[in-house]
Order: sequence, then C-alpha cells, then structure tokens
Amino acid sequence: MNKLIHGLITASFGVSCWFLWGMLRLTEGYMHRVSDYPPQFTQLCVSLRPTFVVLPILALAYCIYVWCRKADPRRNWVGFFAAITATLMLILLPTLIAVWLPMVKFMEMTSRSLPK
Repeated sequence: MNKLIHGLITASFGVSCWFLWGMLRLTEGYMHRVSDYPPQFTQLCVSLRPTFVVLPILALAYCIYVWCRKADPRRNWVGFFAAITATLMLILLPTLIAVWLPMVKFMEMTSRSLPK
C-alpha cells in the first residue's frame, strides 16, 4: 500500500507541474502582446519553466527508489506527501502571481477597446 500511495502522489505532482508549465506557456504567448515591457517577475518565472520538468523527474526517481528497496515499516508516505505538497505550494504561488500580472494589463487594454 505504501508503494501505491507513493506512485499516486508522484503522478498527481507530475500532473500539477504540467498544468503550471502550461499556464506559463500560455503567459509567454500573450505577455509580449500586452506590453512592450512585461513585468520582470513574469519574465523570470517564464524563464524558470524547465524546473517544472525537473521536479517531477526527481519525485519519480525517489518513487522508483521506494518501489525497488525492501519494505521498511518505519518509512511511510506521509513525509513524501508533505515534501511534495510544500514544493508544490512554493512553485504554485509565484506562478499564479506571474500569470496574474500580465493578465490584469490585458484586461485593462481590452476594457478600453470595447465600444461604450
């Protein structure tokens, strides 16, 4: 059961990172259309997009290690879950802010161009 839960945690972390990577990919597509000078924080987060590939690979490597080692009754999945959740929160909040900054500018530009 411990190995199955490790696999489920790793899979959900990988899907979450894929969604965050997609959000930054979409942001990269429209941030230069919104402004000639997009926010520096957004540019930084978009440039760090490859970390969303590396982190799930590291989690998968640990998961494979857990699957291949002998059963150890002292080690369970709770510590792994806590580490993955903390990592996800640390990358989720800056990503949401990076996506939000150019979106506000885009909504301002769109509202100005609508006929009254």
